[in-house]
Amino acid sequence: MAAFGSLGAALAQDGATPLEGIEVIGTSPLGGDGLDVDKVPANVTSLSSSDLSGGTQLSVTEAIARKTPSVSLSDVQGNPYFKDLYFRGFVASPLNGTPQGIAVYQNGVRQNEAFGDTVNFDLIPEIAIDRADIWTNNPVFGLNALGGALNLKMKNGFTYQGLETEFMAGSFGKFSGKAQWGQQFGNWATYLALEGERDGGWRDYSKSNVKRVYGDVGYKGDDAEIHLNFSLADTNLGVVGPTPRELLERGGRDAVYTGPQTTDNKAGQINLTGDFDLGSNWSLQTNAYYRQMKQKHVDGNDTDVRPCEDNPALLCLEADDIIDPATGTNPDDDDPRLIVRDKNGNAVGTPDGFAERPGSIERSQTNSHTVGGTAQATNTGELFGKTNHFIVGVSYDHGWTDFKGDSELGIIPDNLQVIGTGIKYHTTFPGGILPTDVSTRNDYLGLYLSDTLDITDRLSATIGGRLNYAHITLKDHSPFFNVDANGNPVGAGIDGSHNFTRFNPMAGLTYKITPEMTAYAGYSEANRAPTPLELGCADPSNPCQLEGFLVSDPPLKQVVTRTGEIGLRGHTAPGFGGLLNWKVGAYLAYNSNDILTIPSPLTGRGYFKNAGDTQRAGIELSADYQTDTWAIYANYAYIDATFRKNVTLGSPNNPQADGAGEINVKKGDHLPAIPAHQAKIGVAYRITPAFTVGGDMIYNSSQYFVGDESNQNKKLPGYVVFNANASWQVTDQIRVFGMVDNIFNNKYATYGTFYDNDDIDFLELNGSRTVTPARPRGAYLGIGYKFSANAAPALVTKD
Repeated sequence: MAAFGSLGAALAQDGATPLEGIEVIGTSPLGGDGLDVDKVPANVTSLSSSDLSGGTQLSVTEAIARKTPSVSLSDVQGNPYFKDLYFRGFVASPLNGTPQGIAVYQNGVRQNEAFGDTVNFDLIPEIAIDRADIWTNNPVFGLNALGGALNLKMKNGFTYQGLETEFMAGSFGKFSGKAQWGQQFGNWATYLALEGERDGGWRDYSKSNVKRVYGDVGYKGDDAEIHLNFSLADTNLGVVGPTPRELLERGGRDAVYTGPQTTDNKAGQINLTGDFDLGSNWSLQTNAYYRQMKQKHVDGNDTDVRPCEDNPALLCLEADDIIDPATGTNPDDDDPRLIVRDKNGNAVGTPDGFAERPGSIERSQTNSHTVGGTAQATNTGELFGKTNHFIVGVSYDHGWTDFKGDSELGIIPDNLQVIGTGIKYHTTFPGGILPTDVSTRNDYLGLYLSDTLDITDRLSATIGGRLNYAHITLKDHSPFFNVDANGNPVGAGIDGSHNFTRFNPMAGLTYKITPEMTAYAGYSEANRAPTPLELGCADPSNPCQLEGFLVSDPPLKQVVTRTGEIGLRGHTAPGFGGLLNWKVGAYLAYNSNDILTIPSPLTGRGYFKNAGDTQRAGIELSADYQTDTWAIYANYAYIDATFRKNVTLGSPNNPQADGAGEINVKKGDHLPAIPAHQAKIGVAYRITPAFTVGGDMIYNSSQYFVGDESNQNKKLPGYVVFNANASWQVTDQIRVFGMVDNIFNNKYATYGTFYDNDDIDFLELNGSRTVTPARPRGAYLGIGYKFSANAAPALVTKD
């Protein structure tokens, strides 16, 4: 059975007690190869469309985080549409520079973007999601599935019929409108979903606008089902980022540090899928797609540019935090390569007001295209007289990206929103500030197979694996290059070509101890190749403006994760008075050559590094109980995420860093940003057949600040949040719903790191900690209208 659903939807329709049944799950990104979940040697969580909607949470990522063990959200940027999703200590993030560890698919199309493997959840049409499967322990999902995969299956006109609209408004200028329509016409069906949202943002300068469209046209015959679907999205996000704790105490929790910070995303995707019955127990699943994503990012910051010591009429990059790769020492302040120059190469004088309040605006533009497809054959015939489920497939993805970035001198006013001077600037010192114009190419090829054989009526065995091949090229088109002390070019930009190959095996067993209880054990391996962003920013002597610039490409090794897990799962028969589903499991995931983001002494910059081995080990407990009037769920997860080798990392703003801005991480130190303990409880009660109330609780324990990998500082405190909701089915067509998030207005944060308190002198800050505060209490009210089936618009058809 699926996990606990939304209010009203989680409770059985028409007051009927939920029935026991066999849950079938697709074991690959394409789906279409349904397998009894009790034969899967891993812990898989499935959420239906009712779990993901229904007016009990504000987004799909929140629904997943509230109902799935080992999933938590980290709000790095202070925007509800721009959150990191952590699963078992691995992350899917929209933020360039975050090492990604979760593969995300929408109808078989990989949503990890070509440039940095980022996942922009704001671009996924939420109302159109029919089912979400959160997978562990399966290399079939390809690159980035280190911790697991999120596989989204979308609605179509065969699975959804009718016409519904929904409107909601609430705190912080929140307005949203959604509509979906589906209808079947014989062998043909169509589906269309529209979404529009505006969020005023509870912090200064953090408003957002979101528009999404999804459509599907499908044909279903006796031997084939074919769909052509598309999605479009246009979002504008105010991402305000962490704020020093002192500033929050002075100006309130809605205060922000520096800006502007905005991200504009536009994406379009078209996908042709097919599922064909070939006879003799064989079927074929296919897809072919094209995807484009455009992103513009603006980030206002302080800068290390100051009037030159020997000539204050000109500007120079401060030399204190820069290492000359040729000598291993700081350059002299009068090094001519430190002089700030405009786009024509001329030395820049000091603009009025800049010397007192120096700032910079970093801009980047990403334009990515991806085209590819998958072909998969499935056989469900017997093998040696035993029930068998076999899949074999091949996938190919080709991506190309154009990335540009530059810096503009600015002045920081009292409101900390940097005002640009119109002067684009650069230096020529290695590791300095350079504009960027780079193109990248990705070629990802995957060959995979999986076979599940019923050895006995109770025992099933699964074996399989995937061969991944990645070819990545980078070409630098920038007009500026690093130069030596004599002005001669150094190196050849970030031009490079990289190849990565690996076969990842998997194996597992499931055993039905009783008809209601199954034990499982599995082992798998997964890998991810370094992204073009990481390969182009891997030199500590040439750090990048994160969310931005590429300057060099020393080789990085691919990350390999080896995962083992065991567990039990079961359910009770309906005679228990309801249906109880439960799971208990344990896992260990060991990462070799993990890639981490390392901050540079140069303000706002960093680089990527293979930082030794890391490990995530944990336990997961979950249960949900449903009757005709009650629906209850509870889950708990323990995640022990640690370094497994001693390593020295840069963390210049950590109060415990040495004179070189480094910290010594010991084997056994914990990874930051991952709470060790997570607990979630939810309940829904149907007071009358039409009126349902409910609520949930989320607990996350304390976590180490990002940049405190050596675990020497006080942790970011844990938190408990309570939410409530209600739903009233006024008529068969009209439903009114409401929710209150963070009922007790708990003041907490989900993300913390360190900063240089000398960056902006006039603020006179003394601390070192900066956090992203979470949203205060918010109340929201909505109404949904469901047209009767015969009220849905009809299309004119010809005989």
